[in-house]
Parts: sequence; structure tokens; C-alpha cells
Amino acid sequence: MRNIMGQCHALRCIAAAGLVTLALWLGATGLAASAPQLRSFPIPTRDSQPIGIALGPDGNLWFTESRGQKVARITPSGVITEFALPGTFPGDIIAGPDEAMWFTEGATGRIGRITPAGKIREVEFSTHFDAAGGITTGPDGNIWFTDSTGQKVWRLNLATQGLTSFPLPSASFPGDITTGADGNLWFTDAGTSTVDRLTPAGGLTEFGGGQLDIPYAITTGPDGNVWFTERFAQRIDRITPEGVITAFTTPGHTLDSIAPGLGNTLLFTEFGDSTIATITTAGVIAESPTIDDSGPEGICRGPDHTVWFVGFASNRVYRLAVP
Repeated sequence: MRNIMGQCHALRCIAAAGLVTLALWLGATGLAASAPQLRSFPIPTRDSQPIGIALGPDGNLWFTESRGQKVARITPSGVITEFALPGTFPGDIIAGPDEAMWFTEGATGRIGRITPAGKIREVEFSTHFDAAGGITTGPDGNIWFTDSTGQKVWRLNLATQGLTSFPLPSASFPGDITTGADGNLWFTDAGTSTVDRLTPAGGLTEFGGGQLDIPYAITTGPDGNVWFTERFAQRIDRITPEGVITAFTTPGHTLDSIAPGLGNTLLFTEFGDSTIATITTAGVIAESPTIDDSGPEGICRGPDHTVWFVGFASNRVYRLAVP
């Protein structure tokens, strides 16, 4: 009952926030002046602790259940289908270049692939129980991912299924990873407090040493720059391909996920405040009202001017839409 009341409270607050704030929030300036709609969908597995979410090639949304040890599919209308995994602690998830979804597994030394029909295959990259962190499609069309405890970045060649590792400094703890507009790989490193650029050939450059406080999630923005969160410092940062960093202070706490939004915006989640927010490429931030007890984690843009995110605390998937 508490979750239902919280959802109704969020709907009333959003309606009262005004269309100007909403346009900034969704990055959807120019859309018809219509009331936004927030819906939430309970995940069948109790206390599944959802983490990541991404739009799939089949037009559905796919998300990971870290405690439930499942990957799940949710249709745009909210129908959820879960798929049990042989591995544990699924985290990040992306749409691959091969019409399938790819995801990471913590402490198993594996990453996984799931087709739209639910067929699962795992790829072992380590026998030492290393933890895969972030995952992305690289500029070469292959799968790239970080090995947080093994201090490496890996490339999986989809044509040959061969694996190549790129060692990092011994203090590294690489996390999220994205492909930049400059054709390089960019990732966060909480161990060295840097954001790093890796060329497809393996050349490594670190940025921000001594300035950053637990760089966490990372994505490429619509402006061609790379954007990342500092999880506990209440900052969103923009870094140019040349490595120039600009920080923007956020009202919210415990920044978890960041993703491209509509227009010139990026979406991010504020786990500590149970809110989601946007930031424009000029640094203007707009927050949602509190979505009670949600604890939002992963967030992504969906089809038809929708935003989707998962509630780690509420065990729900949320859809925000402007009709």
C-alpha cells in the first residue's frame, strides 16, 4: 500500500511542477503541452534488487536483477518476463551490435548474452572470480567491458569470440565504460579517482587524478563530450575528448546512473533522494519530485518520448511518458 500511495503522490507533484520544468526535465521542448504519466510495474521476484536497464533491439526494455540472479524483459505496456541465469549478480546491460543484449556478472569471471527470445550464453574471461563492471559496444563493433577486481579492460571479438585484455595500473578499480564520439573507450576508475581514455589499440590516458571523488557512471552525451557522475560528491562532470573537465553541482545525493536523454539532455538517478533528474549540455539541472521509496538505479530513454528506470528499493520498474 505504501508504494501505491507513493506513486500517487509523485503523480500529483509532477502535475504541479509545471510544463516548463517538465520540458527541461525530459529534454522534450516543443512537445505538446500534456500532463506527464508515471506508472510503475512490480517485479515478480521479491527483493530482486534491479540495477541496470537498457532499450533492446526488439523494442522492449531489458533489466538486470542483481539479487534475483535474473535478466528480465518488460514490454512498453509493462508485461515482465524473467529469465534465470546460471551466473550471479548481473549488473550492467546494453544492446549489442548482434541483435542481443549483453550484461556483466559480478564475481564470476563471466559476461552474458541473451537473445530477444531469452536464450542465454555466458562467456568466461577469468577463472579467478573476477568481477565484470561496465559493458559497451566499442567503436570497432565488438564488446568491451571492465574487470573491476582484475584491473583490466577486456575486448570480446564477436567474429572470432577471442578475448583480449588491456592491463591497468595496480591501484585501478575500473567501473562503468562507454564509447566516446572520438572513437575511444572511456571508463571510470574509483581506485585511481580518475576517468580514463583507452584507444582501441590499448593506449591509456588518465584524467582528473586528485580532483574526483569516486567517479561512477559514465556515458557519451549528445554534445560529443563524455559525462560522468561522482557518486557521493553531488557532481555531474563533463569531459571533452581532450580531457578538459567541467563539474556541475547537483541538489541530489548518491548519483548512480547516467544516460542520454531527449534532445540536448542527459538523464541521471539520485538514489539517495529517490529522484531522477536531467542535465542539459549547458549544465542546467532539473529534478523530479520524490518518487517515494524507489531508490532509483539504472535509467534509460525508451521509445516514444518515454523514460524508464528501475527502483532498487521498491522492486519496481518505472515508466514516465508525455502523451
